[in-house]
Amino acid sequence: MIPVSLYGVDEIELERFYLELPSLVSDLYEDEHYQIALFTIKNGEILESLRIADEWSDYTPYVWPEDIVIEVTMALGTVKYPDVGLLEHLLTLEEVDATRVSAWLHFISKVYPIYSAKACSTLDRMGIPTPYLPNDIASYGLYITRIEGLKVHAPATGMAEIGLPRARVLQIALERFK
Repeated sequence: MIPVSLYGVDEIELERFYLELPSLVSDLYEDEHYQIALFTIKNGEILESLRIADEWSDYTPYVWPEDIVIEVTMALGTVKYPDVGLLEHLLTLEEVDATRVSAWLHFISKVYPIYSAKACSTLDRMGIPTPYLPNDIASYGLYITRIEGLKVHAPATGMAEIGLPRARVLQIALERFK
């Protein structure tokens, strides 16, 4: 049974996606840069996680006053998967959008997916409208819901066990799916 979050999906395309998924991500274990970044982070070290996520994502390192640093770390430390609504105020910071916040959350939690225009485009093509709007945290929340639906609906043979977060595996597979 297809989850509500995938309502309207082209079922034939979805099944084709799951059939092709293992081959789409067969080389993910070779991405040492990502793995080193992901597994270098120690649990609870939010500022170090932000630094590593920004470095991995090629963002300019943040330079904020102490009060902003405290606000950001409190917000990121408080939010619980899959909710992101409480992070909307972070988008008011210079050079911070939902894509950057998604990378932070991914590296902090290893559960949140990284927001991706290509992945959203593939979801749209599969009949699951998922807008990529980096300045709208709600659109990132919808993307999370879609990824979670894909996790729930995935057949056992569709999700390869490669030691990486399933959200990352699905994001990369969506980006590569033709």
